[in-house]
Amino acid sequence: MVSVFGDDDFVVGNWELKEVFSRDGHLKLSTQVFFASIDQRSERAAGESACTALVAVIADWFQANQDIMPIRSQFDNLIRDGSLEWRKLCENETYRERFPDKHFDLETVLHAKIRPLTVAPSKSFIGFFHPEGTEDVSGFDFLDGAMSFDNIWDEISRAAECSTGKSTLYIVSWNDHFFVLKVDADAYYIIDTLGERLSEGCNQAYILKFDDNTTIHKVPAEKEANPDSSGRLKDSSESSSSAEQDSETDNEECELVLKGKDACKEYIKSFLAAIPIRELQADIKKGLMASTPLHHRLQIEFHYTESCPAETTMPSPFPTFEFCWPEPPSPTPAMEVMVTHPPPMEVAVTHAVAVV
Repeated sequence: MVSVFGDDDFVVGNWELKEVFSRDGHLKLSTQVFFASIDQRSERAAGESACTALVAVIADWFQANQDIMPIRSQFDNLIRDGSLEWRKLCENETYRERFPDKHFDLETVLHAKIRPLTVAPSKSFIGFFHPEGTEDVSGFDFLDGAMSFDNIWDEISRAAECSTGKSTLYIVSWNDHFFVLKVDADAYYIIDTLGERLSEGCNQAYILKFDDNTTIHKVPAEKEANPDSSGRLKDSSESSSSAEQDSETDNEECELVLKGKDACKEYIKSFLAAIPIRELQADIKKGLMASTPLHHRLQIEFHYTESCPAETTMPSPFPTFEFCWPEPPSPTPAMEVMVTHPPPMEVAVTHAVAVV
């Protein structure tokens, strides 16, 4: 993909090969990452809880720019614009009463029409992660017959294979956070405006690219990241040959779990959702139940987005016209005009003769 820009000052940025370790240190993702200069919590953005407004602004941008990726300056601007829209919503008294924590839901943001974006319910999915060991545990009956995350991904993959070339954009809701999933025929992209979701201490929004070169490896027990360094980032794009050799050696020692664009599915399950689900499993074993309903802790939503059509008034296919002759001007009352008609004239009519 290419990037386009205007005549204003800009920073292009670049894709970087990174290694991302899961929070528990068991897995390592190697893929391309594109960073913004800021994220939503930056002082330049001031969008602490703006993730819902941000995904609407970003999804709208990608709908309008199907074949390109933003440069870094554009990515930064999208974060600032989305954060600004969120602050405007915070000024609305009705919204503040409904959402005291200022975490607006997607329906509210779309209804506010901050961007010409809509969701197609018939192409959207709501499902659940299915933790292991819950088959005989009470309270999980709602999972019976419910769509699982794996089922949803199968549907998304099939839709991508049948795509005509146009990107598909989903707004994903999971664990009180929103991000954008961009589905192309040859790659998946996760666009997230909160750096902490990628790794602890990260303060830059990012785009993760999952393509044929993406890999996920299992980290050997003796090399697993300790809790203080879990979720860390490692730069794999260093130019030195020793760094490249070290990376290759590490991968040889690690068991390959998955390679290709479907590593995106494993990333969502094992990097984003693994810790909350593991915490839930621990609570179940201890007999503890949190105040948050179980289905909220396991639910994930994929909202299929579309651009709103322009509101235009279309003419009827067979328009009818009602024509009225103008009323004749009324005579001036101050004047009386007598009209006399001349006597009829007799006119002789002769037929025209063509002369050759």
